Amino acid sequence: MYFDEFSVKENLSLSPLLEVLADVLHRYSKHDPSLEQPLRSILSINNQQNALLNLPCIDTQRGYMCVKTITSFPEILPAIDGVVSLFNSNNGRLLLIADAKEITARRTATVSFLATKLLALNKLKNENAVLTIIGCGVQGRAHLDVFTELFKWNKIYLWSRNMTHAIDLQSVYSSKLNNIELLENLNDNRIQQSDVICTCTASEEALLSLHQVKKGVHINAVGSFRATMRELADDLMLSSDTTVIVDSKESAMKEAGEIIQSKAEILAELGELIENNEFCNDISKDKITIFKSVGMAIEDLAAAIVLYEYLQECREK
Repeated sequence: MYFDEFSVKENLSLSPLLEVLADVLHRYSKHDPSLEQPLRSILSINNQQNALLNLPCIDTQRGYMCVKTITSFPEILPAIDGVVSLFNSNNGRLLLIADAKEITARRTATVSFLATKLLALNKLKNENAVLTIIGCGVQGRAHLDVFTELFKWNKIYLWSRNMTHAIDLQSVYSSKLNNIELLENLNDNRIQQSDVICTCTASEEALLSLHQVKKGVHINAVGSFRATMRELADDLMLSSDTTVIVDSKESAMKEAGEIIQSKAEILAELGELIENNEFCNDISKDKITIFKSVGMAIEDLAAAIVLYEYLQECREK
């Protein structure tokens, strides 16, 4: 069975995806031996930003194996292309193939929302909460889609290096969201109103510094996945007011430009926060919280499992 990008978006329900993501991330951080995931392989193309990536993993507890093969060409939209393949780990049988662009976009955005829920729950209890999305390509669109499906924001700001993308995204959502405004630049004072910021770019230069954000803001930084890439400046990463959480310590220390270049201390993995309310409550409301995500194969696995089990339910009806 092949799920194209439209089928993935239509059938990848966020509620079960949040549940499976929380499970695999929690087990990953507990070093569950039934869950195996090597570091991704990245082949640079012609020594440019362009790359070929391969992300495999296996979950013998659930009985699945998964591999994602994608290309990344940041200057061409959509920036990524490829497929996710799901297999039965007991007999090796191929179960489904799905479009990697939409799976990557939606699972990344859903992990970001999970991090926001765990690290900034007080923001999601505020009826005047403000969301800012930096970068309006595939990931920016997915974050807008997921974050507005799961929470009602009072105001939403968009910025993109190519403002045509921001204008187009605002236009697409204008029929159902009338609270989206565009930022002309990242020195716009309105950024300091943001309770939650999602950075979704392939930038190799820092876009946000400490002076641009308010105390207590939560930032989901999802764009960089190589040592030369970064979206957040050293003063923001290293501030005594900042707490840094990652999806994977091993991956972040080898692949996240913000972590590698700033040498920022990582407090914990996201999976360590799941089922650990005491840990989350210890983080001051005035702290800037940063969730730095480079993406993991187990997140693709979670999305593929949700799709496959939805398919099985449909066949049984």
